[in-house]
Amino acid sequence: FVGELTIEQLLTMLITLSLLLLLGTLATTTADSTFDDAEQRLVERRYRGLKFGTTAQDYVLLKPRMEPLDESYSLCGWLKKIRPGSIKWWFAYGTSSNNEEIRSEDAGYFQTLRTGVNMRSTVTEQLGIWRHVCYTWSLTTRAASVYFDGILLGSGTTTSGKKLGLDGYVVLGNEFDSYGGGFQDVKAFGGELFKVNVFDKELETAEVKEMTDAGRCSDLEEKYGRSRYLKWEDLLLEEKSGNVSEIDVGCTPELTEENEEEPTEEDGEEETNITEECECEQKNGTAFSRWDLLRGDKFFNKTVSVELVEELKQAWDILNDFEGATVTERFIRHFKLFHNGKTCDDFSS
Repeated sequence: FVGELTIEQLLTMLITLSLLLLLGTLATTTADSTFDDAEQRLVERRYRGLKFGTTAQDYVLLKPRMEPLDESYSLCGWLKKIRPGSIKWWFAYGTSSNNEEIRSEDAGYFQTLRTGVNMRSTVTEQLGIWRHVCYTWSLTTRAASVYFDGILLGSGTTTSGKKLGLDGYVVLGNEFDSYGGGFQDVKAFGGELFKVNVFDKELETAEVKEMTDAGRCSDLEEKYGRSRYLKWEDLLLEEKSGNVSEIDVGCTPELTEENEEEPTEEDGEEETNITEECECEQKNGTAFSRWDLLRGDKFFNKTVSVELVEELKQAWDILNDFEGATVTERFIRHFKLFHNGKTCDDFSS
């Protein structure tokens, strides 16, 4: 076959093959670069804080499903108080029947299910300082507890059998005077927030202290897995009203090749365990993972486009950061280890 080609034709073929190989290498490099850039943006975002203005228009409003929290919850976060005095509300949850299902201010007052716990006289006002705050409650203990800087300051007792309402709104930066609104300037938080998470359990005193002692730049909250129901990185994605801006709180890690650690045997064991946790029970003799959804013809080897993101949005809101990347085995491994996705129940139909 080669003998039938002229030297000119052979050279043309070799040049063409070389160009194709070069283009393939460039495409792979670009795809990996796009993924790495998106991963860098994702890590940077989760270490961002929020700074709030001082008017009724400065807030973050959302309406999450609250069923996992109706019998127990813990609201924890790092806050920096900037405005002096009380009634500066940083988190609130209100339903159609009770605007004050949960209210938490930056001076030591906590209210849930119409039970108030006033620890203002115990909390020393410190402006411009990061402090760790936790409010916990459960239907079983009926204890509504206030923690500042890892110390239990006091508790109140809620009504027996009273559960959290489910049809409400959550607001960061103010509190409700009507269903889903009624914000006032005088109640505006006007401070800074970081790593506000809501867990679906009543944290124990030792757990709250451990979280405080680890510091605001730690990743300790991640060990609670799915119990960390409302996550800070998800709250950052919500629409911001008025003067609410993302800020650097000094916790963003540097993702460079120099400080990336080589995987150890322990890391490999951890990856195996995490993978096993993602597996669903066998159906029709076949074991599969909820992440295997991405290996279907609909997604595998497809570019992450706006349309694909919309289809997966409810399962992986974070995919917006990865537009332009290609769904490869590396892509699936990353999400399988680091991001929540569909549950096994999603495969039951």
